[in-house]
Amino acid sequence: MHLVMIGTAGLQRYIFASGKRQQIVGASDLIARVEGEWADHALEQVFPGFDRNGWRVDTHDAELLVAGAGGVTVLVRDRAAGRRLVTRMRLVALETAPGLDMCGVIVDYEEGSLASAVQEARRRLPTVRERQPGPLARFPRLPIVADCASDGLPAKGLHAEGEGEAARPESAVSEAKRVSRPNALSRMSAIAGTDRATMSGIIDRLGFEAEWVAVVHADGNGLGEVFGGLDDLSAEGASLPPGERDRRHAERLRALSRGVDGCAKRAFAAALRLTAGELASREPVPVLPLIIGGDDLTVVCEGTVALSFARHYLERFEQLTKEDLMLRPVLERLGRDGLSAAAGVAIVKRNYPFHFAYELAEELTREAKGVKSWSSALSFVALFESSAPDLGRIRSSAALSGGGGRSASPYLVGAGCANGLASGRRWEDLLEGVAALRRRDPVSGEVLLPGGLVHELREGMCLGEEVATSRFELARRRFEKDSVRTGALLALARDGGLTWTDPEGRTVTRLLDVLAARPFVPEGPERSEGGNA
Repeated sequence: MHLVMIGTAGLQRYIFASGKRQQIVGASDLIARVEGEWADHALEQVFPGFDRNGWRVDTHDAELLVAGAGGVTVLVRDRAAGRRLVTRMRLVALETAPGLDMCGVIVDYEEGSLASAVQEARRRLPTVRERQPGPLARFPRLPIVADCASDGLPAKGLHAEGEGEAARPESAVSEAKRVSRPNALSRMSAIAGTDRATMSGIIDRLGFEAEWVAVVHADGNGLGEVFGGLDDLSAEGASLPPGERDRRHAERLRALSRGVDGCAKRAFAAALRLTAGELASREPVPVLPLIIGGDDLTVVCEGTVALSFARHYLERFEQLTKEDLMLRPVLERLGRDGLSAAAGVAIVKRNYPFHFAYELAEELTREAKGVKSWSSALSFVALFESSAPDLGRIRSSAALSGGGGRSASPYLVGAGCANGLASGRRWEDLLEGVAALRRRDPVSGEVLLPGGLVHELREGMCLGEEVATSRFELARRRFEKDSVRTGALLALARDGGLTWTDPEGRTVTRLLDVLAARPFVPEGPERSEGGNA
């Protein structure tokens, strides 16, 4: 038997190589075609009559094991047929999506060693990719050619963006992405439960109207360990006949992959619905689903909905993986109740370079994974600067300048919030602080915490812990006879102080995060509907 693994790399780089929304949208659609349309077409050509749901390698010439995240894994009986499959997939990528990095490996295995073959293919795929020329090698600069106005690659021709505009140089990569935009609108509108016109309007809104936009990236926690656990289960079945051992491993791997993918898609739909319920407007939630595959999610959305959407997505993904009928048997065998996830949200100005925003969102996701042993978590940054972001500098800027503490991020969501280590770092704690800043006196209508006072507290955090503590104590004494104002003030603190020491031994504060999140938290309901979605 032979295992064929075909994968793509640099997907986010491919998507965000251009700042143009129509090209970003088109690129995401080309990636989605890899595991869908292109895989089906290639399999049908190599194996006439192929059925991705019905064929099994025990009785047919091929079996689709996994399809997702821009790649496919297929079991085949004939090695030469496996080579033809890789060739056809790469040819269609070169013709339809120039600039997309795709390669494949074939691993031969004896009956009973499928689990080892999957591990070997995952190990070899990056090595094969490194040995072959990268996508940029396909676009030589000699003879001298004009640069594409969008991505800087050698131009293939000229294209005018709109009626009456001058034609500008366009590369083959940009052309492919632009041509894919109509199909992308159909795919995205189907995912979001809307229509093409609405999705086109969302793209225009994000490109021309929104003051703040955000890149949201989410990733499952510990999926590598889960897939590794499948190998352990396969080893436990050593007493089974080799063919039966392979069949069980294949079905578990398929169930896990499809189950996670299905939960991610349903969590996305639920997050849209819950976010819409928090908005005063009846307009569609301005979210572009660029990648939803496996445990990965990447969307571009308006800044004002980013935090709510990300929080709801994490909560629903966690809940759905506990309930999914396809996942439950596999996770129970692995001793897991469900899966958690981490998300990073980079909120930037509309014209900020998207590739920088995505890189920041990835860094924030890695930060959020720092508490994956406790819970799902969310990290965010609202970027007010125009330079390339450095998360380490952003997080440490107040402390390094002598300030009183750094961000308490990441913030926990979902079931892990019950953990005592989460005290002060739950998303609900952050929302409570935002609500406190907005709270008004029911009689006079004035805010309970004046803007001048909040500014003094923030300034105190930048001047040092002693200054911050002193100013906070002065404010408490000022409001000691007003329990309502005191309650609002304490919502910005933990254990009666603006700073505290987290489990990692860092001095942290929630105040700076509350102030950063305030413009991007909807004025509607502050609480999650959780499992009622």
